[in-house]
Amino acid sequence: MKKQFQNWTLFFIAGIIAMITGLIAAIVLMNGSSAPDALFGMYILFGLVPLLLVIIIDRILVWKFGNKNVNKVQFFILLLIVFLWIVRFVLDLFI
Repeated sequence: MKKQFQNWTLFFIAGIIAMITGLIAAIVLMNGSSAPDALFGMYILFGLVPLLLVIIIDRILVWKFGNKNVNKVQFFILLLIVFLWIVRFVLDLFI
């Protein structure tokens, strides 16, 4: 069982979850009765294209550099994004 989940990374898991929720939301919106909802569903579908590219690049990097190195870099990227959100929140309090 351990071998099956060995090559999973942070971006891969987040990408799969985002892909599933995006597809469900797009299908629900496109089956709605209003035109703006259908257009927003199409917009969500077009937004899944960069997400698919991130997943493909993630798989290539895992194949080339290994799971542990890619996970380490992705975790630091996530920490940088969280740090930037905190800095923005603190600056918004004072400005």
